[in-house]
Amino acid sequence: MRVPCPLTGSRRFVLSGFLLLALTPAARPQTGAGSGLSGAEGASGGRPGLIRVGRWYLTPYLEIGTVGVDSNVFYAATDRQADFTASGGPGLEIVRPLGPRSRFRLDGGLNYLWFAKTQSQRRWTGRASALLELEGVKTRFLAEEAYDQTYSRPSYEVDTRVFRETEATQALLRRNLGDRFRIELYGNRRHTITREQEYLGTNLGDTLTEDRYAAAGELQLALSVKTSFVGGGEEQWYRFPRLPGRNGSSTLAYGGFRTDETALFSGRALSGYRWFRLDSSSSVDRGLVYADVHATWNLTPKTKLIGQFVRDLDYTAFATTGPTPTLVLERVEVALDKVLANNLYFRLLARQQRLISDGDVLLLIPGEGPTGDVRNDRVREAGAEIGYQLRSRVRIGVTALYTERRSSIATFGIEGLLAGFKVEYNPPQPAFR
Repeated sequence: MRVPCPLTGSRRFVLSGFLLLALTPAARPQTGAGSGLSGAEGASGGRPGLIRVGRWYLTPYLEIGTVGVDSNVFYAATDRQADFTASGGPGLEIVRPLGPRSRFRLDGGLNYLWFAKTQSQRRWTGRASALLELEGVKTRFLAEEAYDQTYSRPSYEVDTRVFRETEATQALLRRNLGDRFRIELYGNRRHTITREQEYLGTNLGDTLTEDRYAAAGELQLALSVKTSFVGGGEEQWYRFPRLPGRNGSSTLAYGGFRTDETALFSGRALSGYRWFRLDSSSSVDRGLVYADVHATWNLTPKTKLIGQFVRDLDYTAFATTGPTPTLVLERVEVALDKVLANNLYFRLLARQQRLISDGDVLLLIPGEGPTGDVRNDRVREAGAEIGYQLRSRVRIGVTALYTERRSSIATFGIEGLLAGFKVEYNPPQPAFR
C-alpha cells in the first residue's frame, strides 16, 4: 500500500502536504514481467521511476495502512477493547534498467504501527530487498534477497501480535523449450527469528523460530495462446533450532492449469498430494490432498469476480499430542470488484477459513489451568470498500471488515470490526511462485 511522493524544491509535506501527496501520486509504469523496458525508457514511453540520476531511477513513497477503528485490538473472546489505529512510513525504490526487459531493483522502508490508547501495541518495523531480474527471448531469471520485520498476528491460529525478523533468499529460472513447452525451476530459503513470548502456555519464540528450505520444478505445456497444462513437484525441509524434535520435510506433487491474466478466466487451478514426515520417523507420518485455485472472471472491462480455494498442511504454533505437530488449513474466498463511474470503484469480499489440528492442542488457559483438545476453527469474514481510483495502481477509499471465529476451544472464539480510511498503492512485482 504505497503512494509515490513527488519531490519539489520545498520540503513542505506535513499534514496538508501529506494529503496533497495522497491525492496526486506520480504515475509509474509497470516494471515487472512483460513491461518491455527498453534501456532507460519503457516501451510505452514511461519511466521506471520518478527521479532519474544517471542510469538509476528513484521513487520515494509513503506506505499507508488502514486508518480507522479496530473494535477488538487483542482478538479477545470477552472484554473486547476498541481503539483508533493507523500505520505507515516512508520508503524508497531504486531501479536500474539492464536492457530491454531486465532490471536491478532495491526497495526498503519503515513502518510505524500506532494505537491511540493501547501503547503496548505500538511498534516500528522495517524492510529491505534487492531484486535482480533478467529476461531474454527464451529465458527469464529472478533472484531476490529480502529482510523483513513484522509485528502482527502470524496466522489465524495465534491471537496476539508477535515481533518477527525474517531473512530470505529466492530464485526462479524459466526456460522456453520450443513453441509449446516451458520448464520452471524454483528455490528458496527463509530464516525466521521470533522474539520470546509466552502465549497460552507456549513459548512462541521456540515454535515460530525456524528455517525453511524449498526446491521445486514445473513443466508447462501450452494448450493455447493463453492456457497451459502444468505438472510439478516440490520438496521442503523444516528446521527448528530450539525444538529439533519438530524437524521434518514434505514432498508435494501436483498438476493443473495456468491461464494468462488477459484471458476471460485467468489464474491457476492446481491440485495434488503432499506427504509430510518428521525426521525422527522413518515412515511417512501424514498425507493430505492439496489444492490451490485462484481464478479471476473478467465479466466486463469494469467488473471482475475473483475466487480462491486453498487447502494445505502446515506446522501448528502449539505443542500437540498427535503424531505430527501439524494442522490442516482451508480457505475459500470470493470478491467482486466493480468500477462504477469516473474511476469510482466498489468491492465486496467474503472469506471463510478452516483450521483443524492433528491431535490435541496443549494449552494453559488463565483461570482454567492446563487443557488439551482438538482445535477445529471456522473463521468467517465479510468486508466492503468504496473509493476512488486515482491512477492505474492507486486507490483511496473507506473500508470495513467484520471477523467472526467459532472454535471447538471456547477461548479462541472472537468477533471484531475494523473500519476506516485507507490509501492503497500496488506496485508491480515479479511473478515469483
